[in-house]
Amino acid sequence: MDFTGIHALVFSTPDMKTAQRFYSDWGLNGVGSTGSAAVFETAVGSRITVQPETAEGPPPPAAPGMHFREVVWGVATEDALAAVRREIARDRETRMDDDGTLHCTGPGNIAVGFRVWRSSSDVEAPRAAVNGFDRIERIDRRAPIYSRTRPIRMGHIGFVLPDIEAAEAFYCGRLGFPVSDRYAGGAAAFLRCAEEEDHHNLFLIRSRDGKTAFDHVAFEVRDVHEVFAGGLHVDRNGWKTRVGPGRHPVSSAYFWYFESPCEGAVEYYADSDHVTANWKPTVFRTGRFSEWHLVDGIPEGGQARRKTPGVAVETR
Repeated sequence: MDFTGIHALVFSTPDMKTAQRFYSDWGLNGVGSTGSAAVFETAVGSRITVQPETAEGPPPPAAPGMHFREVVWGVATEDALAAVRREIARDRETRMDDDGTLHCTGPGNIAVGFRVWRSSSDVEAPRAAVNGFDRIERIDRRAPIYSRTRPIRMGHIGFVLPDIEAAEAFYCGRLGFPVSDRYAGGAAAFLRCAEEEDHHNLFLIRSRDGKTAFDHVAFEVRDVHEVFAGGLHVDRNGWKTRVGPGRHPVSSAYFWYFESPCEGAVEYYADSDHVTANWKPTVFRTGRFSEWHLVDGIPEGGQARRKTPGVAVETR
């Protein structure tokens, strides 16, 4: 159905000042702030909107206590949006806003929206030049050391759901999301919104307690140096590492996760697999979260506290 990626996420929060400070430290651009909402944007135009818990307008939470309110997916054209609406309206209620956003309730009672959106093409984010035995890209100059990062886009989002099969039936069977990989035993599934895309745009995790929860959202940065730079900057500003830095074996990406003051975690990532219709899904051993990772970040001075190779952990 010609999806273009994640355009927007909406959260409520009990503390607007803390949430605004976090997303500013994360490197997002503030593009609007009132008493009822604050909007932050990546380089390509994908957005985070934060609103007070008492604000009117956002969909209700999927479960008691959740602050995540809605994910809005971009589609390329009005015709694609109309096709999504026809498909969804076969078995669930839809609502169309004046701004052209289609809303519905998806699996796990999660609010899902769709609107015509294409990411900005006017973005320059070249990775650092790399020297390897077979290819020299950097001659007579040092590699950059970044002081922080400016995220390029929201690459993927993760949910904990009691019924992954129902979610796959919706996203894969109804909307055409391909499966990239899985964890064994139905523990999790990695989906992408187009045949040729990042390794995954949607991560579905089977709930252990039968409850729906928001797990994390991942922001792509230009290279592994920015993963470290962003993480060090966020850490210095007092935000807590959830896990990382490290490297995923499933998507090949480097990562660093932090606790979000809104809910769940936020992730910097770089160097993810890019896949096409020729990609063959693999079933990975359950919990194969990392090839390696640091448990709780990098302390001042760069001495890692503990490195854990191939540990089976969840991000939640």
